[in-house]
Amino acid sequence: MAVTTPPAQPPAARPSGVHAVLNGVLVYGALALVAGGIYSGLTWLTGTLSGGEDPVAGLVAALAVGAIFRPVRLRLQRAVDRLLRVEHDPYRVADRLSRTLQEAVDPAEGLATAVVLVRQALRADGVAVEVHGSTVTDGELGERPVETPLVWHGEPVGRLLSSGPAPSPDLLNALTQQLAELAHAVRLTADLRRSREHILTTREEERRRLRRDLHDGLGPTLASLAMTVDEARIRLERDPEAVEGLLIRVRDQMGTAIIDVRDLVYGLRPPALKDLGLAGSLRSLADAPGPRVDIALAGPLNNVPPAVEVAAYRIAQEALTNVRRHAQATTTLVRAEVVRADAAAAGGELRLSIADDGIGLPEKVRGGVGLLSMRERAAETGGSCTIGPRPGGGTEVVARLPLGTEAP
Repeated sequence: MAVTTPPAQPPAARPSGVHAVLNGVLVYGALALVAGGIYSGLTWLTGTLSGGEDPVAGLVAALAVGAIFRPVRLRLQRAVDRLLRVEHDPYRVADRLSRTLQEAVDPAEGLATAVVLVRQALRADGVAVEVHGSTVTDGELGERPVETPLVWHGEPVGRLLSSGPAPSPDLLNALTQQLAELAHAVRLTADLRRSREHILTTREEERRRLRRDLHDGLGPTLASLAMTVDEARIRLERDPEAVEGLLIRVRDQMGTAIIDVRDLVYGLRPPALKDLGLAGSLRSLADAPGPRVDIALAGPLNNVPPAVEVAAYRIAQEALTNVRRHAQATTTLVRAEVVRADAAAAGGELRLSIADDGIGLPEKVRGGVGLLSMRERAAETGGSCTIGPRPGGGTEVVARLPLGTEAP
């Protein structure tokens, strides 16, 4: 991440070391000159007006100098601060930093500008801010920089690294509060960018899947259906008895086409998990034509997190699609249960298995997109999915999907 050019008027820095000594010399030297001049002037003026030495003149001059001492000192202090670009009030430094960051185009640019401003405010040799795996640096960090955590509402969002003179605790605290809010904004922006990229990727993958299903599945089925109907129409005049077999084939092909269309529709929008729940959605998968599908649910599945529900449904859908297309099975068992380490504790995992009694996993399917899709859906929830032979013959898909702490 590149460091942007600091603004024309960066916030002033606190005096430290030589700068503090120079600041004091200028302020109190100028104050001595002003106080001495005022005292001498008042003494001379009083003496002139009284026509000689007046014992009260010195007292009047001293009282006048005492009355204007504090206002003059404050004015001189502000003038010297502007001259040396230093600031004694940490909250004014933080306020200037905040107003400068409001002009940034985005949080990332603001963070790059903030690092430059913070180094100037701290009079540090080098400053770096680490946020979300990225580091923005200005100056040279020493071998052992001082680390200050950046905390936003109790949540660590990054850390500030600095090297050089020890900063004032009040100033450091004021600046880290501003940096913590900025670091949180940077994290949110990065999360939003990744979310958008994931949505775009998912949309393109869905389009690719639909194209593949239409081209390789439904398209050839409809073409074969049309050819069979044409063949039946031609044979109807010459060989009527052969038409019955062709019509049976047409009926089978129509059943296959219905399954393909139903899979496409469910691929676009699965059954309403919010209305049916995971249990009802799994039962709806068993209603499609093909081998018998038994559903076994161990315990209630009402409190499964939505992301886990979608992953479990998609895995079961893809597994049953493979069974109907390739397994040549007669029976399939879908089993789902919530397993917890402690019955009274949250968390645990959802275990989903789809086992059939077919011919096993065909070679052409083992490296297919469907199996990869099931593994990816399980990985998205932090779980795992294994596909392998079933004891006694057939294929078994086993998914373990962690529930996290969302489900009570």
